[in-house]
Amino acid sequence: MLKQVYLANPRGFCAGVKYAISFVDKVQETTHEKVYVRKEIVHNRRVVEDMQKRGIIFIEELSEAPEGSTVVFSAHGVSPAVVQEAKERNLKIGDATCPLVTRVHRKARNMKDSHQFIYIGHEGHDEAIGTMGEAPMFLVESEKDVEALKGKIDSSRPLTYLMQTTLSVSDTKKIVDKISEVFPFVEHPAKDDICYATTERQEAVAQMIQEVDAMLVIGANNSSNSLRLLQLAQKTKPKSFRISASEDIDIKAMIEDQEIETLGITAGASSPQVLVDEICKKLNDYYPNLNISLFPGSREDSMNFKLPKNLIQINA
Repeated sequence: MLKQVYLANPRGFCAGVKYAISFVDKVQETTHEKVYVRKEIVHNRRVVEDMQKRGIIFIEELSEAPEGSTVVFSAHGVSPAVVQEAKERNLKIGDATCPLVTRVHRKARNMKDSHQFIYIGHEGHDEAIGTMGEAPMFLVESEKDVEALKGKIDSSRPLTYLMQTTLSVSDTKKIVDKISEVFPFVEHPAKDDICYATTERQEAVAQMIQEVDAMLVIGANNSSNSLRLLQLAQKTKPKSFRISASEDIDIKAMIEDQEIETLGITAGASSPQVLVDEICKKLNDYYPNLNISLFPGSREDSMNFKLPKNLIQINA
């Protein structure tokens, strides 16, 4: 029987997600026109559905928005080709890209004329697509992929690497070590690109994993940082599982049959606190004597990003 639930901190919304959501909210407040958002603003259906209820229109491609309309780019960033397309269609652009993702784009632009790039990331992820649009890059997802680059990298030209911001810290280190082994002339950045929120949420899970029987990770199946949290938890506690919302949890199959007495709960960086609250309520209704508390020694995420003064750029 489940007796104790520990809540990880930090968990849930990171500064970049808060920034993107606030960006869209502010744009809607300051215009009487329809507001379109290209792709999911963040990878969470609850967030997207709440915005849709307020009249925000989500599109997959810019061609779905009328010429001259207002379009906001998602937190994951876009390639220069998408920006150029927006200009050609006279769209009014709002860029809600997480500032930490923008920093990676800037590094690529500043070095593209002098360096070759290896990009450590997940093929097809919105962030990877946007960043890799800045310059020619070799995508790697594993140490094996690095080995496959032998003969494709020019040893006479400077080489460096960039990262998707939501990767597993430990897995990425192994890939970087392999890059160093295969290409000893590689230039290591002064600081890697994995964002503080990803790192801190993984550290919070690592801190509590020995004190629980399993972790419950709240996050969408297309949320990279949520999947990394699950992978981290399952390495030590294989009974750990992920759900997107309270209706996804099968208490008997996931908890009762697994004989879990102490459960840790965390949430990916794009998962709102309301999902945590709803899941805790469902567990508490099933187990009336359940104790739910913050994991001892946990801390809050205190970082915030300020919105720019000019949210919308016309033919920028």
